[in-house]
Amino acid sequence: MNGKARIALIRLTSSLPKIIALYIASLFLAATLFSLLEGKDLSDGLWWAVVTALTIGYGDIAPASSGGRAVSIVFQHFWIFGIAPLVIANILTHVIHDTNQFSHAEQEWQATSMRLIAQKLGVELPPEPADTEFGDITGSTGSTG
Repeated sequence: MNGKARIALIRLTSSLPKIIALYIASLFLAATLFSLLEGKDLSDGLWWAVVTALTIGYGDIAPASSGGRAVSIVFQHFWIFGIAPLVIANILTHVIHDTNQFSHAEQEWQATSMRLIAQKLGVELPPEPADTEFGDITGSTGSTG
């Protein structure tokens, strides 16, 4: 995956509202494809998509055609191995607190202290590293300096 695709994926999956929007969009896409391939109403397709995404599987509506089954396989895997872990991971990142993580103020203090020590010793510090491996993924245009 190239850098721009990674950044787009990180931005898309970085907030719970975006993940929920992706989930809802996938429900409607799956429902539309299912209803077209199976000759069902869109409401039946949406019922099938929701019941399938939540892994309930009542069995009242199931794909009979090869195309419907293919759509079913793709979306079942997407919902279970894509959406569910994204929701869980996003919630956990807000619940788990790293007590060893430095605050912004502590990081600024360390950087200032290092510059002062290097200045007194007459040593040149190496250039500051980039913020992240992928550059600025927040979409902001301001600098942090």
